Amino acid sequence: MSNKRPRPPTQAQKGKGSTTTTTTTTTTTATAKRSASSQRFSERQAAKQRAAQEARRARTRTYGILTIALVVVIVAVLVIVKVAGGGSGSGTVDQASPPAGTPIPAATLAKLQSVPISTLAGASTSGVVTTPQSVNDPALVADGKPELLYIGAEFCPHCAAERWPLYVALSKFGTFSPQPGRIHSANEDGDVPTLTFYGTTYSSPYLTFTPVEVTTNKPQGNGYAPLQTPTQAQLTLWEDTNGGTFPFVDIGGKKVLPSAQYLFTPLENLPFSTVAAQVGNNSTTIGANIDASAAQLITTICGSLSNHKPAAVCSAVHGG
Repeated sequence: MSNKRPRPPTQAQKGKGSTTTTTTTTTTTATAKRSASSQRFSERQAAKQRAAQEARRARTRTYGILTIALVVVIVAVLVIVKVAGGGSGSGTVDQASPPAGTPIPAATLAKLQSVPISTLAGASTSGVVTTPQSVNDPALVADGKPELLYIGAEFCPHCAAERWPLYVALSKFGTFSPQPGRIHSANEDGDVPTLTFYGTTYSSPYLTFTPVEVTTNKPQGNGYAPLQTPTQAQLTLWEDTNGGTFPFVDIGGKKVLPSAQYLFTPLENLPFSTVAAQVGNNSTTIGANIDASAAQLITTICGSLSNHKPAAVCSAVHGG
């Protein structure tokens, strides 16, 4: 075993150790600074992200509120328009018309009653889809005169279309008192402007007109509110002849009109005055369809009910 004592470190060795210690301390301090700086940077980034997310949430909430408000405004406007009648040409979107209708201006009625026979007879028949069909039924008679039986319903758009030419034609053989009122078919069934025969009385030296409007255009349950009830004889004739569909027109038991003479679709959602203005104007589809249909009815009435009277009317139409 050596008894030599260890020699103290030289100055160089002392310096070397001091340098190592200093370097290590410096490195540790720099690393700590970088770590703190990195942490602060991460914290700032996280704070920015949180702020951006909150801003996006705020914008989303704002857009949602604005969207809801806009929808509420649009719905309110639509409701106001419908109540004011702007949603339909007839101006009766949200309510059923009275069973007897509303009064029609006298000038409009006079126009419908006075369309020249030559105009009716000259209308194109291209839009007429149904004509009176011959039947071999017992003669229909009421009040000692041949009877024209009409069965329809106020909700029915086909009936709405057919009443126009029927009124024009019947006006050549007699008069209504009171005059028909203005109604429209049910809103869900075309909203077609038309007249109603409910509550009217027809006088003619040639024939008896018997109108039966079975329901109103007011919804009730799964159908429409009842208005008039056919007699058992009328009901049997109606069901046996065309299965009880609307409209049904029996002309003295000799001819039957099983459905509307022309399509109702061009009349949908139009004002009553717009349709009335086209009657007698064969240059329009609506006017020609109504006029041609009225001419066919006049021809049929002359040949099947009125014994070709009045002569001035019947001689002016085809086959009168």
